Amino acid sequence: MADAQEILSNFLFTVLDSRGYKTRDVNIKEITTRGANYTSALFAIHVKTLNKESKLFAKVATMSKEMRTAVKADKMFRTEEFVYNKLIPVYNNLQKDLDEEHKFVFPEFYGFNNEFGKETVILENLVEHGYKSYSRFKSMDWDHGRVGVEALARFHALSFALSKRDPEGFQKIATDMAYTFDKDTLSQTAIDQFKEMVEKALSVLKEEEYRERVRKFLFETNLLDKYNKPLSAPVLAHGDYRLSNLLFKEKGYDLSAVVVDYQTLHTGCPVADLFYFIFMGSDEHFRRLYYDKLVNHYYTSLQEALQRLAVDPVEVYPRESFESDLKELLPYVLISAVTALPLVVVESESAPRWDSDEADYSTLIVEPGLLYKQRFGGIVDDLVRWDAI
Repeated sequence: MADAQEILSNFLFTVLDSRGYKTRDVNIKEITTRGANYTSALFAIHVKTLNKESKLFAKVATMSKEMRTAVKADKMFRTEEFVYNKLIPVYNNLQKDLDEEHKFVFPEFYGFNNEFGKETVILENLVEHGYKSYSRFKSMDWDHGRVGVEALARFHALSFALSKRDPEGFQKIATDMAYTFDKDTLSQTAIDQFKEMVEKALSVLKEEEYRERVRKFLFETNLLDKYNKPLSAPVLAHGDYRLSNLLFKEKGYDLSAVVVDYQTLHTGCPVADLFYFIFMGSDEHFRRLYYDKLVNHYYTSLQEALQRLAVDPVEVYPRESFESDLKELLPYVLISAVTALPLVVVESESAPRWDSDEADYSTLIVEPGLLYKQRFGGIVDDLVRWDAI
């Protein structure tokens, strides 16, 4: 496997040359994520010229051949390139007349290398501008949850605005970004691995009745197909909207958030992103206190964001449709709880490596730790209490 830093250096110099940074001093430092990132090696870059200083951030693809196949990495990188090169300019044009405080903020983009096996994206380094990540081991608090759903609402509002202003353009993007899942093409290995994920998750539950309820639901036909597709109102969904993919900055007594990592963007349902954010980033105690409040805050924020973009919320996504989507998709939270949550909360020392030649489908399966047992048990308790399963 090629050296990620060497790949970055070669591409970085091309990007800097194109921007006229001819005489420069460049320092590249790898960032250790300890389980917060799996598909790429991360780097902080410091570029100093005679009259300018730039602090950048880069991701370089580092996955074995089998892992690229397992997680459909080729599509992920193509999606990321599309977002930075095509979608962001369109979205920024839609919101150009908004006050800065009401805009959905994208990190400044410097370049994307789409060469197979060397996919690289270079962005501004938001950490150098005072942004911080939120610990993936901590349940969200109200402020981070509130700011997170506000940003999500602004992101979804841009989809509705694009659909309203350019219906044909949006439809083309929505078609290109449609989630595809063909159970007939699944390998037996993938099926067996999913079953193993389910059984490992179920092993942490004490109640046999709950295990049977979860098992029955998760082995339904076309489970993933339904979960990832739009219901009443299609948007370009983030697909991996969790605390680890947001950076936060204190502004006086308030917070702001910037969303990163658009590899999983697809045409989907707004509620799927909302549920993923809440259930991947909170514990049962938080949800008992704030679940309804956070869900309502998302919809209120979406209404406000749509109105600022001159879109009628009642026309594109009425409250009744939102409530219907909430009810229909709630049990599907179990899919993320089984497949994604183990990787989200895995202890740093147990985090799998996807960059070794030995990495394969089995790398997607991790042993449940104490935090996962607490979080998964809490999710199942919630779904049972709410009569969702």
